[in-house]
Amino acid sequence: MSITNQPKDYAVLFLDMNSFFASVEQQVQPTLRGKPIGVAPFTGDSGCIIAASREAKANGVNIYRIAEAKKVCPDLKIVESRPALYMIYHKEIRKVIESFTPYFEALSIDEFAIKLTPRDQNLENSKKMAHGLKAAIRERVGDYLSCSIGIGPNAFLAKIAGERQKPDGLTVVTLNDLENFYSDLRLQDLVGINWRMETRLQNFGIITPLQFFKTSLGELTAKLNHAGRLWYFRLRGHEVDDHIVKNKTIGHSHVLPPEFRTKDGAAAVLRKLLFKTGYRLRKEGYQAGGISLYIRFMDRGDFHKSLKFDFFDDNNSLIANTFHILKDCSWRSRPLMLAVSTFNLKRKTSEQIPIFDDLKKAREISATIDAVNDRFGAETVFSASMFGSRETAPDRIPFGKPRYDILH
Repeated sequence: MSITNQPKDYAVLFLDMNSFFASVEQQVQPTLRGKPIGVAPFTGDSGCIIAASREAKANGVNIYRIAEAKKVCPDLKIVESRPALYMIYHKEIRKVIESFTPYFEALSIDEFAIKLTPRDQNLENSKKMAHGLKAAIRERVGDYLSCSIGIGPNAFLAKIAGERQKPDGLTVVTLNDLENFYSDLRLQDLVGINWRMETRLQNFGIITPLQFFKTSLGELTAKLNHAGRLWYFRLRGHEVDDHIVKNKTIGHSHVLPPEFRTKDGAAAVLRKLLFKTGYRLRKEGYQAGGISLYIRFMDRGDFHKSLKFDFFDDNNSLIANTFHILKDCSWRSRPLMLAVSTFNLKRKTSEQIPIFDDLKKAREISATIDAVNDRFGAETVFSASMFGSRETAPDRIPFGKPRYDILH
């Protein structure tokens, strides 16, 4: 929960698959496409529809008893649900999202909250990611699958924004537009407001979301106790629900000096950034399960890729894994800036003995280098591959344990 920091626009992207179960059935059974269908665990008339296709909803199917839904839409076809199939598609969608960013959480089988990094916290880049996700899901998972996306200051607002345009919509809400955003909503359009909560608010004289938004912190706290305090900040864009995985990342970024703006020069500087990252990773007692690499080029293009790996904390693994990612870079023009970060961090609770001798040696070498540099100063011992790049990305303090920046 964060109420001390000012909320920011374009902080969260919320992705909601449209009519997910029904769309998956239409994906694997093309004869069902374009037709109103309902998915149900039991297909008899006494059963309940758990998901209706876009076509069924367009025909007024918002009743979940099968017998009643067929009266509204006589052409409705009922399909027996297949949870294992939907989970397969869920995992494929996760893979697509992971190819864009590691900073996301699956809130349900068909909903995902993505924490946007500072690089994407603007209208252009956040919308570019949204359109990219939509296209990638269609191309890599299923051409009949669509999603609605909302972008906002927190997961609460981003989810509501995503509900505004269905199917296949994209809606952005910003802090300056909150009054307009709330003005044409009903209380039950707000995530977390059911009919009981709506009645309670109405008894306090709060009839609309706009009134709810304009009610002071003191009044809401007096009326709803701690929940009122949470609602006050939630409505104003603060992330108080902890939907997003708050994974710490450790890494570094550096703008390349002119003489290093080549493929070989960037590789040399990258090795130094990795050397610093590995040191900090070990000193803070973490192992990493993933690496994210970003390169900005002079022509304003960029390369960005994240991959998960077996957990590691030694320099050799960090360098090998990062340069494995780097093989996919096309080097479209001269590089301008590098950023690397390790994610999916876990605490080292005990020192496990590696099965392979090479890994054991790599860890021992890294630990020995750290000990020497701690005693005699940063970079007293360093990799030969760093020789030409030692003056770049300077340490923040010259001796003792260097205070490296953490890239979030």
